[in-house]
Amino acid sequence: MTGLLAFTWLMLTAVPTQATTMLVSGNAMNQFNANLTNAITGLGLQAVFVEPSNFAATNLAGFDAVWLDGFSQYGSGNWSANLMAFMNGGGKVFVQNPGFGSEGFSAYPLGAQLNAIFTYPPGQESISIVDTTSPVGANHPVNQGLNNAGLSNWGASAYGYFSGIGGFTGLTTTGTAGEWITLVSPVGAGYLVYTQQGLSQYLGGQSNPGAGSEAAYFLNNVVTLSSNPVPEPSSISLFLLGLGFISLLAIKKHQTPGWKSSSLRVVTVSPLCTSTNKPCR
Repeated sequence: MTGLLAFTWLMLTAVPTQATTMLVSGNAMNQFNANLTNAITGLGLQAVFVEPSNFAATNLAGFDAVWLDGFSQYGSGNWSANLMAFMNGGGKVFVQNPGFGSEGFSAYPLGAQLNAIFTYPPGQESISIVDTTSPVGANHPVNQGLNNAGLSNWGASAYGYFSGIGGFTGLTTTGTAGEWITLVSPVGAGYLVYTQQGLSQYLGGQSNPGAGSEAAYFLNNVVTLSSNPVPEPSSISLFLLGLGFISLLAIKKHQTPGWKSSSLRVVTVSPLCTSTNKPCR
């Protein structure tokens, strides 16, 4: 019976998982920057880079997340409405440094309710995860595994801060009340995350923090957000199939004369990786 349970678990865990695929577009995101692309691939993510001028015409179907840069101009078109539809369908949209470039806040999804103050140079160096209860702060999946030290001293860590956040939930600040750095809002089955941290600039910079850095974990947390913790139907089906298989064999064991347990081959399953808040290395 132990072997059968192990076999069933192997069937359940052997369901192939597809890597998160994100569309990346922004002047601060260079597909030829090895430091940036190595950090992305080191997280197990797949990225497709698109020039800002071509973003509005890009079909978002097939992507899990979109990562944009506020120091860019995405032009006319329905790209903001397309992003809303993308999030309503479960997609994640991550925008760094919105409101500081050619596109005003009103151009971005739900952006009209936001205000920000540009402080670079020198920008903001100290980043603080807010209280765990008001608002959710450290308890939010975006901040899982992150700490103040790892989000700070990027030179600059942020190019300014949000002074008005409307209906968004604030997750990090400069350490001063009302000076918000990262915001989140659920949109349909997906999420919208805004931050004033220069994530791509830091990952692609000379310091080269890599996929093991807090900056990389921050990116991974956002683009792999899930609003649906229910197991995939295929996994449930396999599990039920395995249970049915075990039941049939148990019945056969009791009904068939001369049944010997040695007729079963025990399948040994390697220990599963311990779940952490950070990508397994």
